[in-house]
Amino acid sequence: DKGISHAFRNLPGVELVSVTRLNLLQLAPGGHLGRFVIWTQPAFEALNKVFGTQTEVSEQKSGYTLPTAVINNTDVSRIIGSAEVQAAVRPAGPSTTQRPFTQKKNPLRNKQVLYRLNPYAQVLRRAEVAGQNKRAGKRTHQKSASKKFLEILKAD
Repeated sequence: DKGISHAFRNLPGVELVSVTRLNLLQLAPGGHLGRFVIWTQPAFEALNKVFGTQTEVSEQKSGYTLPTAVINNTDVSRIIGSAEVQAAVRPAGPSTTQRPFTQKKNPLRNKQVLYRLNPYAQVLRRAEVAGQNKRAGKRTHQKSASKKFLEILKAD
């Protein structure tokens, strides 16, 4: 390397890596591409030995070849719209419209939602109201009795 590694290793922010130890995390940290990479001529020539080519197998990695593209045409929307694909695809079903998002109702405060979740709650509520009405009827009798009692006390 003619002293290049010694010259650059003291510069802040500069990393030196051998081609045989290349790592994706060093070339694209955090999955973000955009590192400024400077290759030496011998390093560039060694890439084919380390990783191989599209047709040749790697010399240093056993059985490793570069990945090839799965599809040649990257215009996926054109492929999906083609007559051959549309003939093989089942027809679209009926379009169902989803209700738009509505605010969640609290069944403890909203009685209609409570009755929809628990229909027996309406029966319980009616029984409770009927019980309150009966108790209210008894209170009137008690009040009238207490009025009579007060009148007797005041008369003496």
